Formats: sequence, C-alpha cells, structure tokens
Amino acid sequence: MITYLLKRTLILFLTLLLVSIAIFAVLMVIPGDPAQIILGIHATPETLRNLRHQMGLDRPVTIQYLHYMKNLALGDLGRSITYDVSITSLIISRLQVTIPLAILSLIFAVSISIPMGIYSSLHRNRLGDYGVMVFSQVGLAVPAFWAGILLILLFAVTLQWLPAGGFHAWQTDPIKALRSLLLPAFSLGFVRAAVLTRMTRSSMLEVLGEDYIRTARSKGLPKRRVVYKHAFRNAIIPVVTIVGLQAGDLLAGAIIIENVFHLPGVGRLVFEAIGQRDLPVIQGVILLIAVMIVVINFLIDVLYRYLDPRIRYK
Repeated sequence: MITYLLKRTLILFLTLLLVSIAIFAVLMVIPGDPAQIILGIHATPETLRNLRHQMGLDRPVTIQYLHYMKNLALGDLGRSITYDVSITSLIISRLQVTIPLAILSLIFAVSISIPMGIYSSLHRNRLGDYGVMVFSQVGLAVPAFWAGILLILLFAVTLQWLPAGGFHAWQTDPIKALRSLLLPAFSLGFVRAAVLTRMTRSSMLEVLGEDYIRTARSKGLPKRRVVYKHAFRNAIIPVVTIVGLQAGDLLAGAIIIENVFHLPGVGRLVFEAIGQRDLPVIQGVILLIAVMIVVINFLIDVLYRYLDPRIRYK
C-alpha cells in the first residue's frame, strides 16, 4: 500500500507539472498583450516596452516559465491585471462561494441518485423503473443553466421561496448565504443526479445477478441486508468513480451557473477575466481547477482500497 501511494504521489506531481506546462504554453500563444491591456490603446511604444520589461514579458519563454514555477511554489499566482490585487487572495475569496456550491450540488446529486438507482434496480421493467428512467433522461437532456432558469421562474418568481440571484456573505448571514446557493446547487446537482442514477442502476443490476447474491437470498437473509450489505457494497465502486469525476466537473460547470445566478465565485471570476483579457487570472483559475481534479482522482484511487478489501495494490 505504501509503495502504491508513493507511486501515485509521484504520478500526481508529474501530472501537475505537465498541466502547468500546457496551461502556460496555451496562454502564451493566445493573441493579446497584457501590457497593452493595462495601458490601453493610446500608450506609446516606449511605455509599452518599459511595462513589458517590468512584467518580464521580454524574457525568453523558458525563463518566464521557470519564474512562474518559482512563484507558484511559493503560492504566488501573480497579480490581476483588472483588479491589481494578488490572484491567490482573489481566488481564495471567490472559493468561499464555489466550494460550498460544489459540495451542496454533490450532496443533492448523491442523495437523489443512489436511492433512485437502487429502487430502479429492484423494480426492473416495472412502472417505478420506467419513471426513474424518464427522470434520468430528462436530467441528461436539460442543460444545467436551463434548469437554473426554470427553477428561478418557479421558486423565486412564482412561489418567492428563494432568492433569484446574488449572494450574502457567510460572515454576514450564514442562513441567507445558504439560501442563495440552494437553487444553483440543485441546478448543477440535477444533471449529475441523472448520470449517477443510471450508473447506480446498472451497477446494482450487474451485482444482483451474481451467484453470491442468489446464495445469500437462498439462505433466507433479510432482503434489506442482501441489498445494502452485500449488493450495494460491491456495486458502489463504479459509482464512486463517477462521483469523483463529477466533483471535479462541478468546478468547471459552475462557470455558467454562477453567471446565471450572479454568484461571486470562481466561475464568474474566470468568465469576467476572459472578457477583460486578464490572462494571469485565467491561468490561475484553470490551474486551480486542474489541480483539484487531479487531487480528487488521486483520493478516489486511494479510497478504492477501503471500499473493497479485495483490491490489492502492488
């Protein structure tokens, strides 16, 4: 196990290194001069040269990358062109919205999909099974932003139960902050729940057909024990894999939802940065999302050993 963790950790760092190179290279070839953006179109050539030299943009690309990696190791992602503040502090302040949104969305998705997937597998080819399949099909067909708009019309405009947008700071009013995240979280979670429901159903159907399940039933074990202790425990592995992938995907999916609900999160930050050509912020956010996705997948690999003791790492 220790050897496996060391190998996976090494792969983790190599992956992050390749990701940083890819992100840096892509942003280097994107048209647009950060110095020109800061000074405007009326800046003189001499002023532009001085600012490029001050920002290190006139150095060779390899030197710029090494300088970038040095700052990155110190936790410094640079400064935002638009806001003229540290990108690290800017992202951290926006994560107070995006992280709770992603966690709440995942909670919604898991709490809806797993019971429905188990129910559907136990009532295969019956009316309840067809109903669950219709739900999952609708979830796959409806984009998250469209689901968000429909939820706003129903719960914010018609029923007036929840706010249509905006965000209250956690420090000011935690209850209002949580209420602000309910609709966007359900919008994101609804689409993910559709995928997880189908995965749970198919995984459970596969396990329920195994010989050891029939043996457990023939021994007269209670149905609940057969389903949850024997079947679901072995069917959860592929479900956990999808949950891990969706956890990372939620950070990217938040870009659209945060704009629909006007939430000041990381998604809205990168959307604004793209419009303002704030390349350092775009670079920092993309790197953050990539790091979190890689780390989440690493944790899922480690979690497999505890979910299924039959797995042995060499």
